[in-house]
Amino acid sequence: MGVPLSTTFASESSDDYHYEFTPYFWAAGLDGDMRIQDRPTEGAEVEQTFSDIWRNLEAAFMGAFEVRRGNWGLMLDAIYFQVEESGNILKVEGVASVGGKAEVTQEQYAAAVTYRFTESPQTLDVVGGLRYNAVSWDVSIDGDASLPIGGQIDRDFDHREDWFLPYLGARIIAPVHPRWTLTGYADMGGFDPGSNMSWQLLIGANYAINDRFIAKLGYRHIDNDYEDSDFEYDMTNAGPYLGIGIHW
Repeated sequence: MGVPLSTTFASESSDDYHYEFTPYFWAAGLDGDMRIQDRPTEGAEVEQTFSDIWRNLEAAFMGAFEVRRGNWGLMLDAIYFQVEESGNILKVEGVASVGGKAEVTQEQYAAAVTYRFTESPQTLDVVGGLRYNAVSWDVSIDGDASLPIGGQIDRDFDHREDWFLPYLGARIIAPVHPRWTLTGYADMGGFDPGSNMSWQLLIGANYAINDRFIAKLGYRHIDNDYEDSDFEYDMTNAGPYLGIGIHW
């Protein structure tokens, strides 16, 4: 992704180093298809709203960091979330009880170099970087049966897929008020249509509380389409975000 959440201050000196760290919260849902080892053949449909994810959320971290001096900069971004769901798969009173638990983790980390083409009145940055994606599952099934052929049931399945994508993008930051700026960002990566592609769009507004803190809100859409011999991941993450930038 890079860090499209950053803010430009008019008082910045181009000869100094400038840093900004932005912890943020992204209320994204999931929509797409996923296939593991050709099962199911056409892929399993995944559709989860943010409220579905929030209900089963176990852990999450989202943060962005940018350092810039003159026209050159470095942007980092991290997204990590883990959801867990458990329940009874089969329950027949006095005969059998089978339960299951599924834990899914999604990670996305990005690093990019930026170059500032223009700075006044609008700021235009071009971005080139590398994005790392990882998706993992850990599914366990356990239970017992009271039938003569019964006994304990204990099965575990875990799987992890990860991949890298180079990407190119651009960001524009437009001041609309001494304290307000609007941000637009887009990137595309992979450059292998049909098997390994990714694109992202973001629109947002930033409010400079003071010279140190910036409130940020907007909407972000990321589309990943990855496929190899026994794995397919065609998924969209989209939703509003809210963050606080710390600038020094």
